[in-house]
Amino acid sequence: MSKYKYNRFVKILSIVLIVLAVFEVVNFILSEFTDQKAYANAVAVSDEIWQNTENKLTNGDMLTSEDYQLIFSQTGLGRSAVEYLVENDNVQAIEEYRQYYLQDKEYSCVREGIFACHEFVTNENGDELQNPGLANLENGDIIVTLSIHSLGWRHGHAAIVTDAENGITAQAVMIGEKSDFGTIDEWDEFPLVAVLRLKDVDETTQNEIAQFASEKLIGINYALSAGVIGGKDFDSTPFTTHCAHFVWYAYMHMGIDIDSDGGMVVTPKEILHSDKLEVVQVYGNIMDL
Repeated sequence: MSKYKYNRFVKILSIVLIVLAVFEVVNFILSEFTDQKAYANAVAVSDEIWQNTENKLTNGDMLTSEDYQLIFSQTGLGRSAVEYLVENDNVQAIEEYRQYYLQDKEYSCVREGIFACHEFVTNENGDELQNPGLANLENGDIIVTLSIHSLGWRHGHAAIVTDAENGITAQAVMIGEKSDFGTIDEWDEFPLVAVLRLKDVDETTQNEIAQFASEKLIGINYALSAGVIGGKDFDSTPFTTHCAHFVWYAYMHMGIDIDSDGGMVVTPKEILHSDKLEVVQVYGNIMDL
């Protein structure tokens, strides 16, 4: 190699290393900012106030909207989840959810690939912890997390519950993989999770959404451009999909648009804030993001 070519090679290599170093610094700063912004511990009410609420739950008293709001702030359980646990004589589970929801937690962020960071709940020793699980799932429910971010953007992930009894979901995960089935327990590791359900909807519609996702949306190539290019016939199979598009498409098949801002590209966060959906359960302050 001539001296000229050698110097040119060294120069190019130096530029590449500098660019990578700058990228890493920027990515680290943005990720740190994103992590600090996301996690605020829930504030416990007084023992007296909570005991009064617990007594109402145990005695089967009629709960007011204020009672449900208080329970949500202490446990992350929405009205439908609370009613489900009470009807199944499992009031003790509400207290167990509360203990986890209110405890101080540590968080770690693990890099996956070049850009993405995947967050976990950890104990004081840095060991990964899992949340207590999801209290009340039905076919057609949507699960969303915002515990995955890239360069400061919490793009998150979303999936549809297709077989609640057996803990099966359907989802599109990442570039290079086709949409496929997953399991409910995959969501136990995320600090920020929400379960969403259509408001005032019958079981038949929920089951049809789940069935369409299972039969028509499995085995599709992943692409971030899904929804912008092609795939407008909601009775058939789209050309490509991504996690939020996958969920949105299954609902659009039933004529229900759960994209809260109606833009060209739907994201998990936009589904999270759809006024057509109610919150069944959350972990973390995901609804404030």
